[in-house]
Amino acid sequence: MGMTQMQRWLSLVMVPVIALSAAACSNNANETTESSTAAPTASGGTATATTGITFPLAEPVTFTIAGVNGTESENPEQTDFLKKMAEKTNVHIKYISLGADASGATEKLNVLLGTADAPDAIMGASAMNETFLALYAKEGYLVPMNQYLKDPKVMPVFNSRILGEKADMLTGITSPDGNIYALPYANQVPGTYLESPIWINKVWLDHLGLSVPTTLAELENVMEAFSTKDANGNGDPTDEIPLLARTGAGFEHLEAWLSLWGIPTKDSTFENFIYVKDGKVIFAPTTEEYKAYIKTMQKWYEKKWLWNEYFTGSPQTFSAIQNDANAAKYGILTSKNPAGKFADQYIAILPPVVDGYKPKFYLNPAYLSGSKGQFELTSHSKNPEILMAFIDQLYLMENTLEAYNGVANEDPRLTLNNGVYKVNSIPAEEMSKYAANTFRNYFQNNLPGAVLESDYKNGKVEMSAADKVKGETYALYEKAGVINTEVWPRPYLDPDDAAKLNEMRTDIFNTVGKYRASWITGQSDIDKEWDAYLNSLKSMKVDDLVAIMQKTYDNYMSH
Repeated sequence: MGMTQMQRWLSLVMVPVIALSAAACSNNANETTESSTAAPTASGGTATATTGITFPLAEPVTFTIAGVNGTESENPEQTDFLKKMAEKTNVHIKYISLGADASGATEKLNVLLGTADAPDAIMGASAMNETFLALYAKEGYLVPMNQYLKDPKVMPVFNSRILGEKADMLTGITSPDGNIYALPYANQVPGTYLESPIWINKVWLDHLGLSVPTTLAELENVMEAFSTKDANGNGDPTDEIPLLARTGAGFEHLEAWLSLWGIPTKDSTFENFIYVKDGKVIFAPTTEEYKAYIKTMQKWYEKKWLWNEYFTGSPQTFSAIQNDANAAKYGILTSKNPAGKFADQYIAILPPVVDGYKPKFYLNPAYLSGSKGQFELTSHSKNPEILMAFIDQLYLMENTLEAYNGVANEDPRLTLNNGVYKVNSIPAEEMSKYAANTFRNYFQNNLPGAVLESDYKNGKVEMSAADKVKGETYALYEKAGVINTEVWPRPYLDPDDAAKLNEMRTDIFNTVGKYRASWITGQSDIDKEWDAYLNSLKSMKVDDLVAIMQKTYDNYMSH
């Protein structure tokens, strides 16, 4: 297939759009002292035995790296972290922004790949999902990284920290052809991957003389009270939102409530509505459990217990509700933890029981293999060993922490005291002053790196207050046996299967989304339309989608 044809083909198949922005990387191999293969040089740097790479480099090298980003006009090399890394490595950045608009960014990437202007690499999970990784790899735009990852003389940190402590992570990041095209981010805080536990305002409960709800009926009684009895005590009985949720979000979405009906999944943006039960892959929106859930959501919407701007409200409006300065404005939320001035009023509760169902809460598969797809090497890179040696340094705990939070003791989000790092929570109004000065900001908060369980156990990093709460919530849910243990692992796809999925997913998910919104908002009746809806999905080859996912899952589990 010719290049022009290939670019047109990619533009056509990329229906679940990926957005990218270009940025570049600089790293610090002075810190490769964790590996016995790195030898000090006369200049005080370190050299890798096979490659002869010594940081800082004698001559500057510049890399371009693409990734999702909304701040087109700013350059990540101006962040304190990258200034520090550039001084230590002499590795520099050419920043090519692909913009914040998803479709426009995808088109720009399609044009760039395979041309002289292609980036050296792609960074950030938002930039590369499982489908497109398979397609790009098949066409030769992505380079297998196996030889670098398993060579301690090129990537000593990855070998000592990832392969040495969590070697099973390789299974999750290996494609069906046996190659590794993408690197993960590993965060081994216990509660990080329990993404949407239920939080309720305990102050409101106490004010109204209510107990923590343990059943669906009790939950609905609580929401009714929240909506009518001035739960926040500000004199206005109409300004409370019993249940706050938002569409298209990673944690605060309505799909979290599917867990009450035993369905641990997320929507098409994140998890394809797929879950696994007894080894069988199931598409949630075709199940009777899903139908029961939709009916409940319609009831909550009609009674205005659910925030009625769920389908239309902006992220800014959602944030304003959470951060209202005068009084807590919402009663219940699913998220990793509550936010805003009144966050300390909320407590985590176990999922209320729905008669006839056993709750199973979604656990992000990143706990198995890290958050996948954080870095891909392209065939355009002229100095791949230098680039991989640089990326290797992001897997040092201290570099991971500083890439995500700013330079220790210079940025208030991260402090270093007596050899111990601590990530600090600072008020939202102050956070805005520092957000643009964090490397992660240029890749939609996703980078390769690792903070491992050993880092906490060895006392190198102190658990933040937020992470402690996540751990406590995880322990609460784990003890009650409501965390899903049969996790959909987001396995990488065979390229041919990826192409087939791309052809069918848009129509399927548009149909699911259209009916879902119509049913929940009461514009149509799910009982009257259910059979026609299922027939529509069948005509769109939803059974083929499930079959591909089953095959992919079975292949993953056989390794």
